[in-house]
Amino acid sequence: MDWTQIITTLLTLLIPTGGLVALFTMAEKKSAMVIDNAKGLADAYKALAEEYEEREAKTQQLLAEKEEALTTAQKIIGSLRHELDDAHTAEAVARLMYCKKAKCVDRDPPFGSNADNVVDDIRRTTRREYQRNTGKNGNADNQD
Repeated sequence: MDWTQIITTLLTLLIPTGGLVALFTMAEKKSAMVIDNAKGLADAYKALAEEYEEREAKTQQLLAEKEEALTTAQKIIGSLRHELDDAHTAEAVARLMYCKKAKCVDRDPPFGSNADNVVDDIRRTTRREYQRNTGKNGNADNQD
């Protein structure tokens, strides 16, 4: 048997049954199936990408809301800290300005290392004003 007989036999068997056409179209069908499969995968990936984009948009929106809430909370905390600082300052001033007498000449703690001099100056000034206003030479110590 030589090759020509084999080819002739194959052609006679394949032509009446459509086998020859099937051999040529099989490669085309296979390529078409691969292309259709690739299109299906591309559509699936596109849908998945859109879903992830929607999730990302929602996440970004939540992040913006959280940042806004955080900024608002930080502003409130800052104002409350400022109020607390003002209250602490007022308390410290009140403690420093605690008076033992009604006219607040003797402070506790005293005005400084020369508190006695300050108190004496205030008493002298008070005595002079009393003498000017009343015309009397009385002792201003009785007026405290």
